[in-house]
Amino acid sequence: MASGILGVALSGLNAAQAGIRTTQHNIANVNTPGYRRQEVGYAAQQPDLRTGMYYGSGVSVEAVRSLYSRFLDNEVALNTSQLARHQTYAGYAGQIDRLLGDAATGLSTALDGFFAATNEVANDPVGNAPRQALLSAAATLAHRVNTLDDRLRAQLDATNRELVDAVGQINVLAERIAASNADIARAEALSGRSANDLRDRRDQLIAELGQLVDVTRIEQDGDVSVFIGSGQPLVLGVVANALATTLDADGLRQLELNVGGTLVSIGSGLISGGRLGGLLAVREQVVLPAFHDLNRIAVAIGAEVNRVHRAGLQLDGATPGGDVFTGVVERTGATSGWIRLEFSASALPNRDYAVTYNGADYTVTRLMDGASVNVAAGAEVVLAGVAQGFRIQAGTPAPAVGETWNLNLQDYARTLRALLDDTRAIAAAAATPPTGPGDNRNALALAALQQQRMLDDGGSGYAAAYNRIVARTAALAAQADAGQSALGTLVTAATEARQSVSGVNLDEEAVNLIRFQQAYQASARAMQIAASLFDEVLGIVR
Repeated sequence: MASGILGVALSGLNAAQAGIRTTQHNIANVNTPGYRRQEVGYAAQQPDLRTGMYYGSGVSVEAVRSLYSRFLDNEVALNTSQLARHQTYAGYAGQIDRLLGDAATGLSTALDGFFAATNEVANDPVGNAPRQALLSAAATLAHRVNTLDDRLRAQLDATNRELVDAVGQINVLAERIAASNADIARAEALSGRSANDLRDRRDQLIAELGQLVDVTRIEQDGDVSVFIGSGQPLVLGVVANALATTLDADGLRQLELNVGGTLVSIGSGLISGGRLGGLLAVREQVVLPAFHDLNRIAVAIGAEVNRVHRAGLQLDGATPGGDVFTGVVERTGATSGWIRLEFSASALPNRDYAVTYNGADYTVTRLMDGASVNVAAGAEVVLAGVAQGFRIQAGTPAPAVGETWNLNLQDYARTLRALLDDTRAIAAAAATPPTGPGDNRNALALAALQQQRMLDDGGSGYAAAYNRIVARTAALAAQADAGQSALGTLVTAATEARQSVSGVNLDEEAVNLIRFQQAYQASARAMQIAASLFDEVLGIVR
């Protein structure tokens, strides 16, 4: 009987010791990221049958369990991934919004200044001061376009660098998750028990990965496979596939995944979460549209201002006006005629073209890849099924058969320069009929371009098109800010709910320590009594 009592007491000591150790482990990891509170699972041991009665034989430690809710974990992971996306998006969108919308850095002030200067020349077509002011305003407008283009390029470069950095971090985490799968498989095969701390560490790695890219996890036989985006396999058990970036023709980083030696392209639209998703989304929705629309507006400014200015006469009343800005339409060979561009509502690709007139149609060739098409005057130029954003009309003088031109549209906002450096070269007078140096008709035609709707199929002028960029960017930045705020609230609520299940509460652990200490002391006292009884029995026998 005494040995039975000793066995029961010993099981109680072991159980209390397991509880104390687990409680101490919880307290030690109170600040460990990803750690889940653990508890000991107890069960009564198989009872002994003696003298027709079942007597308890003590307690056994069944398992040490991590406390968590997979639902709450998924809620935190999803909201955290989307919060990281919106934070990244809001940061870039806010910068672009401030750049384009501020009067000191945006295009509106420079545009207004240029057309105000053309009006002053129209008011005093022979005065040197208004002409000098126009030269200065043209240079200021070109410089402002160059500056905006440079700043937008810097944002694109920044997204490229951040994409490379994020991909590097993703690959490191993928390797560590795959290694964790191997460690967990070995540990659990040896013990037959759940390796709680190793699993917590793996889940923390997946949570960190979720802040970089949206992830989906599938667990099977202890291994976790991780898929990113719309189902691309990043980790399959103990194998980690490498994510990479490549440069496209425009110098933008695009994603590829190396799956078993095969490179699989991952389109920007397939990644919707994490910092990577935010970078791709803000690049596609904010930075690139602003970059291309600025170039389109710059092309329209250069093409139309040059066209109108060439139609006038310089101060000497005899010399035709030249280009005010870097040429958009450039004659090649012995060409003497001109063509005129009209801009449709579609985006203007950042490409250069060659144009040849055959007497009926225009042959348009994209210089980048040689793609070519014949189009009638006024018809949308479409290459490989994609509208190129412009149409061609005859200019003045009209083109002749065989004449050719280059369309310098690629990176025009970066290369735009004011060419005039002589006030006498400003063509304020109309060519026909000549009326002398006081003629201001061509200056008035230049000033009228401010109100002319030459963009978006005649729907927008320069200012309206630029304001549309500003309004679109501001709206997207505001949406990102609102989403960031809302998701921040959701992350806080989900984290608090998860902490109520998985988090370590020091007050609760202190109570557990006292409880297990008392259980240990009681079991130790029971052992003392059992030992005393055993000694007395031995004394009787003697």
